Amino acid sequence: MKHLKQEFDKLTFKEVIIYILAIVVMIAGLFLLFIGLFIPPEGEIHSSVLTAFGTVCIFVASLLGISIHYANELDKFKANVQERLDEITQPQ
Repeated sequence: MKHLKQEFDKLTFKEVIIYILAIVVMIAGLFLLFIGLFIPPEGEIHSSVLTAFGTVCIFVASLLGISIHYANELDKFKANVQERLDEITQPQ
């Protein structure tokens, strides 16, 4: 548990907002599915509800995926720049 707290402390404010938004939107989507069971006709989830849930899932995935993708790209870029700087500054 201590490891998770250390990882959480490393997150920026933007990342915390993204993760909280993803969790809230996913809970809202699950709630939508659950409520869809009780709207007439009971026991059947209408296709529009399933479509809305699919849209919610894609939105959450895009929030998380875009954040992770660009964080990885930024790390690669930093490593590449550092490598080039090390090559330039090494004595011959």
